[in-house]
Amino acid sequence: MIWIAIVLIWNPVVYTIDKEFSSEVNCWNYYEGGVGESKFGTQVLDHQGNTPGKEYHKKNRPPHREYPIRMYKGVNGWTRGLIWLTCDIKGRNEGL
Repeated sequence: MIWIAIVLIWNPVVYTIDKEFSSEVNCWNYYEGGVGESKFGTQVLDHQGNTPGKEYHKKNRPPHREYPIRMYKGVNGWTRGLIWLTCDIKGRNEGL
């Protein structure tokens, strides 16, 4: 099974596949090592100033996904709006 990193930019609304991975864990580990912030700007933290963990928004996630959506402020601040990053199974989303 191939997992893809899906990036959604809000201004204008554009979504793309950033990279492919062999597992969801590999996808998240890749972006959590600093790659996410270097590509997409400062990560949005939870209300306590922590990186959102696996339990963050768990009740709103599809059951096949273990990790939540990560959000970033953008390399140039908010000029392009909030950037969302998620990992999902390739082929589950039409048009990607």
